[in-house]
Amino acid sequence: MMVAEVIFTGTELLLGQILNTNAQYLQVELSSLGINLYYQVTVGDNLGRCASAISQAAGRADLIIVGGGLGPTEDDISREALAEALKLKLVKDNFALEVVRRFFDQRNISISDNNLKQALIPEGGRALDNPVGTAPGIILENRGKTYILLPGPPNEFKRMVNDRVIPFLKEKLAGKSGIIKSRVLKFCGIGESKLDEKLSDLLKSSNPTLAPTAKFSEVHLRITARAGDEAGAGEMIEVMEARVRERLGSFIFGVDGETLPGAVSGLFREQHKTLAVLEGFSGGEVSALLSTVPGAGDFFAAGVVARDFGVLRGMPFLHAGEPPVKKEEAVKSLATAIKENFGCRAGLAIGMDNAGDPSSRVTGYAFHLGADIDGKIMGRELLLRGGDRLEASRRASTMVLVLLWRYLKHGIAF
Repeated sequence: MMVAEVIFTGTELLLGQILNTNAQYLQVELSSLGINLYYQVTVGDNLGRCASAISQAAGRADLIIVGGGLGPTEDDISREALAEALKLKLVKDNFALEVVRRFFDQRNISISDNNLKQALIPEGGRALDNPVGTAPGIILENRGKTYILLPGPPNEFKRMVNDRVIPFLKEKLAGKSGIIKSRVLKFCGIGESKLDEKLSDLLKSSNPTLAPTAKFSEVHLRITARAGDEAGAGEMIEVMEARVRERLGSFIFGVDGETLPGAVSGLFREQHKTLAVLEGFSGGEVSALLSTVPGAGDFFAAGVVARDFGVLRGMPFLHAGEPPVKKEEAVKSLATAIKENFGCRAGLAIGMDNAGDPSSRVTGYAFHLGADIDGKIMGRELLLRGGDRLEASRRASTMVLVLLWRYLKHGIAF
């Protein structure tokens, strides 16, 4: 079984200035080929440290992939680091030069001397075409190890992984490697600890494996199987998924790329319910989540955002009257008002109060949700501790979706 190590270069990654989306993409692609990834390293734009990282990786992996550092500037040092680590010369490669020149010729731009550096590759390597940038990739096989260098910009990185790296690795691994296949089950309405308790025996399985990951108001459970072919891995996953669903199926809202907003949207559409939303605390977040999913036009009628519900009094588009003084009762009243104003079967109103002593370290927001769904009036008050207003509004919006899903799917009132 092939073992890989991935190195990402760039001081901006270490400083947190850039989110490394290339990492997740590459991890998924490698696992789909049955390649084990044990280490992922991030190193700054320093020639010595980058060369050291490559040498370390070669001591514990068969495949070393370096992302970034193939640009024309002085701090782009990946090709130099690979050459130093392997004690090889950098030589001009005619195909690499052709790739670099093509980018400028197509745009009728004169090439700079700095860019000519991108035509250099370690001796014995070969250049990989980059159809969307100036930096050719590099593949080098040396002393039983395979080294692959790729440009850092995500559009270039992902294109080259898909078009160049994956075909190369598939050919190299033909008949030598099994398949690793994964499926993610997505839960809401259950915490990670309770899920762990209910699935404790299954979580000990070695193949397929189960790995839970907690997100706010959601838990994702990845089922990963290794087999000789894709069909075998898929069958193993099906068997394990059936066992999980037998115990916790009522909490599963989606699989793999399916989302909670999409699941809620599907239930509204299946039940032919239309929705109008009035948001204070969440600042339009719930409306944004629900109104942008595919098929939203079939159920989402309107979203109204008001920082202070008091400004709505007397406005002709919302005949709310004088809402109750208590916030928990006011949001219920406003949910009915927004529903009736837009002629919908469901209405939501979301408000808030500051909570906690501002002088205390433990502060937060009291989040109030009111709902009127086909005349069923419901309310919920929750305290969100810590975080700023933006984070709290996003957390509250996710909680609204969880409560909606539980009611629409299972009739659990909130």
